[in-house]
Amino acid sequence: MNVQITNFRDLGGIKNKEGKTIKSKKLLRSGHLVNLDEETQRLLVEGFNLTRIIDFRRGFEISESPDTPIQEVEYVNLDLLGKMNAKNSSLADFAKLKSIEAVDKHMLGVYEDLILNPGAQEGFTEFMDYILANKEGATIFHCFAGKDRTGYASALLLSLLDVEKEEIYKDFLITNTERKQANDELVQHFREQGFNEEQLESLATALYVKEEYLDHTFKLIEKQFGTAENYAAECLNFDQVKLAELRNIYLTD
Repeated sequence: MNVQITNFRDLGGIKNKEGKTIKSKKLLRSGHLVNLDEETQRLLVEGFNLTRIIDFRRGFEISESPDTPIQEVEYVNLDLLGKMNAKNSSLADFAKLKSIEAVDKHMLGVYEDLILNPGAQEGFTEFMDYILANKEGATIFHCFAGKDRTGYASALLLSLLDVEKEEIYKDFLITNTERKQANDELVQHFREQGFNEEQLESLATALYVKEEYLDHTFKLIEKQFGTAENYAAECLNFDQVKLAELRNIYLTD
């Protein structure tokens, strides 16, 4: 099913270490759900059995580009960066960093905060509870581009579903292909606004994901907690009982 949403994909079909498969039409990730036509809305509801949307964005992001309301689908705003008391960052702010190294340093800090910041932990505790509660329908979770907040959320879910790191990286990096056209259009928009090539290079870096961001995430979890399961238990109130329930709901032989 071809869904006209940028950076959309179903995590279904990915196999874990035991050879079990994530059920299709259950865990969906994407960029923001803006200006969805009626056919796309119908496909999400009837084709994917969508029952819940989790929007990780900040208030100003939602005001600028609100999700299209979909009838009979629950909408939840889970503002991760707000819970972290993070400073509002626009795309123009990334361009002002003026170097790829500065962007990378900033992004590594974001991923570190998504794991260790108490507000982020509170947000992901709620996220995992929502995922656990939706036993029948599908959940789609997203931010603006569907790359960092969403990318980490997807990596967390896949880790807890006992998926090999190679497969988690593969899902993470698909963003760079799926976002290319949208990213090119954004860079061109800022070029027309008068941003110079150095600034545009920094912006372009911020619009993609890198393996090193996920490397940093995994190393930090391993160093601080040993395993993703320990991290979830210690920081997200997600114990072995909930873990077993998660795998029972979302995995199939």
